Formats: sequence, structure tokens, C-alpha cells
Amino acid sequence: AGRFEEADGEAHLAMDLGRASGDPWTCGNAPNERGILALYENRHVDAEAHLSRARDAFRADANRPGEASALCNLSRVHLATGRVASAVELAEQGITIYEKAETGLALRLANGKYALGLALTASGRTVQARAVLTEALHVFQESRQQLWHGMTLFRLAEVHLADRRYTAAAANAEQALSVLHGIGGEWRRANVLTVLGQGLAALGQTDRARVCWTEALSVFDGLGSPEAKAVRVLLHPAAVA
Repeated sequence: AGRFEEADGEAHLAMDLGRASGDPWTCGNAPNERGILALYENRHVDAEAHLSRARDAFRADANRPGEASALCNLSRVHLATGRVASAVELAEQGITIYEKAETGLALRLANGKYALGLALTASGRTVQARAVLTEALHVFQESRQQLWHGMTLFRLAEVHLADRRYTAAAANAEQALSVLHGIGGEWRRANVLTVLGQGLAALGQTDRARVCWTEALSVFDGLGSPEAKAVRVLLHPAAVA
């Protein structure tokens, strides 16, 4: 939390300096960064305000890749606040801009497809979600973006789980754990363990599933994360009314 606060303070200072100097690049990028930080801290009202400001600044400067970035980040905010249809629309708008822009934006486009994949999964459009996430995965692999590579494998595991493709879900989750080993933090690892456990349980491997969930619960409890409640239900379903 302290690192987030420090980073937000630095971005806030940069935003103020950008306004004072009239620097268009800073006027867009600083609120974009603040929006991303607020999203990670689940401060969704702040995130939407910052990212909307970033989108408008990028548009005023005719910075199309910057605008696309803000739109895809806004998609994540809309998804987190239950606005699934608009989350899909915003990510699609961002991707369209990237695809029409100059070359050299493959990694940004992959990030946009990652955001779209999340929104499509939430909307139940799992075939499309799997397609765009697979496209993003290839770019992250080729670019050696280890964190994004691992997280995209995790998101694909979620898609397979939703489609009852349990063998594929477990395989992707195990791959994600391997790729994310030593990076990404305990919270991400616990989320992957939760999905891996669900895939294993559906395959009848209940002992392995419980090991995954027990480890995930320990992490979530230690972090005070709300995800602990859902994992506790997986471990003790009969105890929940």
C-alpha cells in the first residue's frame, strides 16, 4: 500500500506540473498512471475520474495510442464495477484505435486484448474471450513479458473453467504458476491457486484441490483480501448457510 501511495503522489505532482507547464504528454500520462494505481487499490471512483481525464487530455492532443490506453484502462474499471457491456465496448474502441495507429504498438494492442478478454469472459462470450486472450498470449511470450504471460495463462484458465474444460483449465493454471514463480506477488499466486483447485476438484482430484485452496486461503487471510470468503466456501461448503 505504501508503494502505491508513493507512486500516486509522484503521479499527482507530475500532473500538477504538466498542467502548469501546459505539457500535453504529462497532462495525459499522469492521470492515466493515477487511474491505474487507483484501480489496483479498488478505488474505482477515483480511477474512473483519473482515466476519463486522461482520455480527454489524449484526445485534445490527438494522441491516439494514449487515448486507446485510457479507454482500455477504463474498460477494466467498468468491469470491476459491474458494467460489463460498456467494458466490452470501451476495450473494443481502444483496440480499434491501436489497429489503425502506426506500427510498433503490438504490446499495447496485446494489453488491450487482455482487457477485452476479461470483459468478454464476464459477458459469457467465452469463445471470443479465448481467441483474443490467445492472441495476446503469443505477443507476451514473444516479448518476454513474464508477468503478462503468466496472467494471460491464468485468464485462459478462467475461461476454460467457465466452459467446463477442466483439464485445460488445470493445465493453464499450472503453467501460470510456473511462469509467475517469483514475480507478481502472493495475491496473484493465490488467485491462480484458487482456479487450479477448482479445475482439479472438477476432475475428481479433491485432495490436490484442497491443498491449493488451503494455501490460497492462507495468503488471502494474511493480506486481508476479500477473496478469502469465496475460498473458505470452496473448502467448507457445508458450513455456509
